[in-house]
Amino acid sequence: MKLILYVIGGCFLANIVAATFIWPPSPDASGPTAPVVNSATRQGQDPWMVNERYNAPARDMLRKGTLETLDEPWSNYCTAEGHEMLIRTVSNYYYQRDAQVSSYKQAYGEDARRYAIKAWTTTDDNRIVRLMSETYGRGYFALDELQSDARRELAVVVKGVRVAARPCAS
Repeated sequence: MKLILYVIGGCFLANIVAATFIWPPSPDASGPTAPVVNSATRQGQDPWMVNERYNAPARDMLRKGTLETLDEPWSNYCTAEGHEMLIRTVSNYYYQRDAQVSSYKQAYGEDARRYAIKAWTTTDDNRIVRLMSETYGRGYFALDELQSDARRELAVVVKGVRVAARPCAS
């Protein structure tokens, strides 16, 4: 399970790095940027669609792995390994999501950013956010345990949520 998440994350990150540093449009100093021409635009699609055949399945695999972790019995989060897996899963989910939105905007502009945000707001994504919020509210993890991307994003979602107990403390 861990290996699969690492492989997916690595492929996803490599794709983001390539889209950000290898294929971004070059601004022309004399005026507006030239339109992006790639295999997607030649087919009448938006320029960022060139990577969607890789990014869409990667998003789906990340969602599946995240849901598998969040669907485990909550008592598993009280073990050292289970708690570490929960923290890594939540952090990785938000890291990948934030990285893709940022790289789409940087490489292709505001329309691509809006597309990426929409791509990360499926029914499964909404369920993931709800499960993360419930797990946080039940006291199975604290925001300060998460990486900064996850902490920032989840803090907005759980604002006002009162953590009633720490079930693993006993």
